[in-house]
Amino acid sequence: MTKDGMIEWFKSAPMGSRHQRMLWGAHKIAHLTGATEGGAYRMLLVALIEAERLPRGSIPGFSMTADE
Repeated sequence: MTKDGMIEWFKSAPMGSRHQRMLWGAHKIAHLTGATEGGAYRMLLVALIEAERLPRGSIPGFSMTADE
């Protein structure tokens, strides 16, 4: 699964805290790829951090600062 695909799963997660959305996305990614949920969570986290650093703009619902 591509990093863009993982980010799209994060974006499509039901509204909730960032952590809840990451858990939901990791569960879906793990189910699709056969990875463990922990491994999928780490891959998703890395993809989101890398995407957040790009100059294109932020990812809705994801920020490297503390949740508000």
